[in-house]
Amino acid sequence: MKKLLIFCCLLAALSCRKNDVLDPAQACDKELEQYEAAIELWSKDITNKAKCEAVKKSLTNIIRNCSLYTAAQRKVYEEQLKDSTCD
Repeated sequence: MKKLLIFCCLLAALSCRKNDVLDPAQACDKELEQYEAAIELWSKDITNKAKCEAVKKSLTNIIRNCSLYTAAQRKVYEEQLKDSTCD
C-alpha cells in the first residue's frame, strides 16, 4: 500500500511539472480550444444550464491563463463573462 501511495504521489508531481512546461502561447491555445468546444456543445442545447456554466468557466480560464493577452483583450472576455447569464 505504501508503494502504491508513493507511486501515485510521484505521478502527480510529474504531471504537475509537465503542465508547468507549457509556454504561454500553448496555454492560451489549450484554453481557447476548450472554450470553442464548450461553445459548440452549448450551441446545440442553449437551454442547458450546465453547458452554459461550462462556457463561463472556460472564459474565466482564458482570463486567468492567457498571459499573452493585453488588458484590452482581457476586457473583451470579461465583458462577455459579465453579460452572459445562465438563467
